[in-house]
Amino acid sequence: MTPIAYARHHSDRSLLITVFGLVLFGLVMVYSSSIVIATLPPFADSTFFVKKQLVAAVIGIILMLIMANIDYRIWKKWASLMLGITLLLLISVFFFSSGEILGAHRWITVAGQTFQPSELAKLSFIVYTAAWLVRQEREIKNVRATFIPFLLVLALISVLMLMEPDFGTLMIIMMPVLAIYYVAGMTFKQFLILLSVGVIAGAAVLSTPYRRARVETFINPTSSTDQSGSSYHINQISIAIGSGGMWGRGFGKSKQKLLFLPEPYTDSIFAITVEELGAVRSLLLILVLCYLIYRGYRVASLSADLFGRLLAIGITTWFAFQAMINLGSMLHLVPLVGVPLPFISYGGSNLMISLMAIGVLLNVSRYTQTPEAIKQHRR
Repeated sequence: MTPIAYARHHSDRSLLITVFGLVLFGLVMVYSSSIVIATLPPFADSTFFVKKQLVAAVIGIILMLIMANIDYRIWKKWASLMLGITLLLLISVFFFSSGEILGAHRWITVAGQTFQPSELAKLSFIVYTAAWLVRQEREIKNVRATFIPFLLVLALISVLMLMEPDFGTLMIIMMPVLAIYYVAGMTFKQFLILLSVGVIAGAAVLSTPYRRARVETFINPTSSTDQSGSSYHINQISIAIGSGGMWGRGFGKSKQKLLFLPEPYTDSIFAITVEELGAVRSLLLILVLCYLIYRGYRVASLSADLFGRLLAIGITTWFAFQAMINLGSMLHLVPLVGVPLPFISYGGSNLMISLMAIGVLLNVSRYTQTPEAIKQHRR
């Protein structure tokens, strides 16, 4: 294969500015949505959550700038080690968990701070999949040499995630790696195998009572047989969004954050945003997220090599699918799934790892095909 000519220049500034804007807006909304809960014991500090989010944002931005200045091609060499460390961390939550939170063991404590390894798994598995498919470029269509090893690693991560349990994050991990495989050259036979495995796995997951209850609640939100609390949750979300109207109650004037809506500063932060700022201004937030996704796929389309293209595809699809699931849950378009809204929801691990991924994407954007190579490719 003839090497593609590429040009090295500055990172995608529009992408960088967009991310900074989203992080700042997220800090504002975390403060507004958490202020009531933060004043209660054991916090007793109205700025408790926003201060923790600010620390995570500062660390995340530093990590983003570091990653933006490291040649992305080096991660191809370290991809297997990254995945190995991530798998060890995923296993460690069963032995060094910081405690059960909402019935799940997903966090470990590092230097007095909680960390969620499944967030790191999003980035490391994207890097690993991209590197693996580049190494196997000539054997992409070979089921035994490429596809089965990929399935085995995916199965291992899936089992660890479901044991935590963290089905929402598992969904977020699977979609970008499947997008990477598709772009790299997935065959129709491989697609059918994955579809079959997905259907079987989905049926097994829905066999658990609380997940089945969430699906039943999605079909009938007013169901009185719901024992998981999701019926109450989705109804409070609907009240928040409905009461916001076109222009909202005004910043800081949400009523649903007065201990009515569960997790108003994490997964449900968009509902508080609509209630306070209204549908029109909330639509602007969605448009900014769409612009971020557009810039990411643009980076992929101009990437100088296959590894960079697959990395950009994976990272961008991650953010696109996660935002879609979160917003879909809030707008009752999909069953309620506990995943954060990228760069907006409270969560230090999610924010820091997301900003690290943006750093990788910014570095990929530094190396693009020359205009002549792009013209030749389009022919």
